[in-house]
Amino acid sequence: MSNVIRSAAESSSRLVERYLPDAFLFAIILTGVAYALAMVFVAPGDGAGMVGHAQNLLIDGWYSGFWNLLSFGMQMTLILMTGYALAQTRHVDALLTRLARVPNSERGAAAMVPVVAAAASFVHWGLGLVVGALFARKIASEVRTIDFPIVVAGAYAGFVVWHGGLAGSIPLLLNTDGNFLIEAGVLSSTFGTGGTIFTVANLVLVVTVGFLFLPALFALMYPKSDAKKTPIDPEELDAAADGGSTASATLGADATLATRIEHSTVVAVGIGLAGLVAVGLYFVEGVANGTMPWNNLNLNIVNFAFLFLGLTLHGTPKAYVESIIEAVENVWGIILQFPFYAGIMGIMAYAPGESVSLATQIAQGMVAVSPEGALAVIAFFTAGLVNFFVPSGGGEWAVIGETLVTAAKASGTSIPRVAMAAAWGDAWTNMIQPFWAIPLLSISGLSVRDIMGYCVMVLLGTGVLVAVGISVLPM
Repeated sequence: MSNVIRSAAESSSRLVERYLPDAFLFAIILTGVAYALAMVFVAPGDGAGMVGHAQNLLIDGWYSGFWNLLSFGMQMTLILMTGYALAQTRHVDALLTRLARVPNSERGAAAMVPVVAAAASFVHWGLGLVVGALFARKIASEVRTIDFPIVVAGAYAGFVVWHGGLAGSIPLLLNTDGNFLIEAGVLSSTFGTGGTIFTVANLVLVVTVGFLFLPALFALMYPKSDAKKTPIDPEELDAAADGGSTASATLGADATLATRIEHSTVVAVGIGLAGLVAVGLYFVEGVANGTMPWNNLNLNIVNFAFLFLGLTLHGTPKAYVESIIEAVENVWGIILQFPFYAGIMGIMAYAPGESVSLATQIAQGMVAVSPEGALAVIAFFTAGLVNFFVPSGGGEWAVIGETLVTAAKASGTSIPRVAMAAAWGDAWTNMIQPFWAIPLLSISGLSVRDIMGYCVMVLLGTGVLVAVGISVLPM
């Protein structure tokens, strides 16, 4: 079995390396595919001809959507930068080092990375992306002969559990008063996380996929021959490790006031602790209002906490600024590629007049061919398909949620089951969709071709596990 899986993984990697385009080119190709499909299947609005339809789709769909991820892109940029800077502190670096020294073999190290990434992703998907990437680097730093691409692939693989976690967009939207499904009259009330995230089905899937299947798979896939391994250059890791520093500079007697402030521990710790107190009060206020802490987790509060915790632990404003400057080098992929995916989402949601958007048509078509009793599985595969074009959990649910919930009500299928099936489907095809890998690849310095062959194996295995589990496990 081990040889079969390893051989399949190596074959998959060779095919991906040969034929998969760069992540940016992938986004451009996907834009063209989405535009062509919308031209064919979305009806022109207001009697517009084909030329007018093409122009409207270009302006009202692609161009208008192009800027819809600016806020989200900035949030992702900040979580990458603040998370990176936090990991550069001696406290977090020491923790990651201790964890990286736990495995006693290369195979064990490769198996451990997706477990750590999955644990962090269950808490918050943004945390998972940053922690997974940085832990992969730490593993490579401690085990210098390890195959770096498979370790980074493992870090990304742990991300597959995120939508079943505490910050899952779909379950949290279902638990939000006045959400769009309630406003549309499709739902009459919310569904608490006790019926979505904290169900037997979901928790069993999280444990099975994230903490049993992934480590076993990566241990089995790990290259047996040294000739098939690609260790990272130790000098690159040493240079990266030297980037952040919490050491206080020795100031001379002639140091200016500005220089002393830049190197002041009092300033850094004072401002940092004030920010951390604000984070604590944020969650206390939420609990006082009857909201559990995990329901208040979002990118803004994670970024806020990372920023002020990093500033506190670095010890001086100067040390923190230097670490952030180093982190800036890792965010170019987000800045360049996220607008293109926003444009694709604009095309998928484009629906002039009485037309039906392309994303909604896909969902309706999948539901129409659903065998009796198989709606949850169909929801899983539908969300997986749409995720290629709309790689945002909340954005995807906005365009397919009404169709799936309406079908669940009509067939008597549990709405939470169908919703969680869609949540897992959204996370599932992230394994072969470079959108979410962009931050992780930026930190690791690899390309999507380096990891995607292994991720194909993750896709196949988790697809079977989740499709069966979401159908038969009790909710």
